[in-house]
Amino acid sequence: MRKYGKLIPALVAAPLLVAALPGSAHAASYAMDGQNPSSAGCAADATTKQSAYIGTSNWTLGSIELRYSVKCHTAWARIRLSENAWGKAQIKRNNDGKAYSCSNLSYSDSLGSYTCYTAMVYDKDPLNAFAEGWSQYSNTNLNTRTASY
Repeated sequence: MRKYGKLIPALVAAPLLVAALPGSAHAASYAMDGQNPSSAGCAADATTKQSAYIGTSNWTLGSIELRYSVKCHTAWARIRLSENAWGKAQIKRNNDGKAYSCSNLSYSDSLGSYTCYTAMVYDKDPLNAFAEGWSQYSNTNLNTRTASY
């Protein structure tokens, strides 16, 4: 029995150590993850930190934006299209792959475009995220992403 005395505690501790390792397969959970930026009060101080055009080399249909709130330390994606076309926006945290998307675009008078925005991911340094946008227009599939912030 004595030779197993050191082995049993090691076998019990091993799964706990693996679960605590950075880069594990599970996305982290932060209090602001998945919340709506408007209802959480984070949209009030939001700025666009990164953006990219959605279109081709000949024309632009719209843009994908990475929005950020300093107050909440959160990021979310917003897609803006000039035409009533299918579109999808996604925010994805690089560190663990946590992602949220939206695809129900509606016309915004204040923005002058068809738009939707995603739920938020917590994005305080050292965490960072990027926004990605998709659309389809005149049988052309469009996809672009922002730089990370």
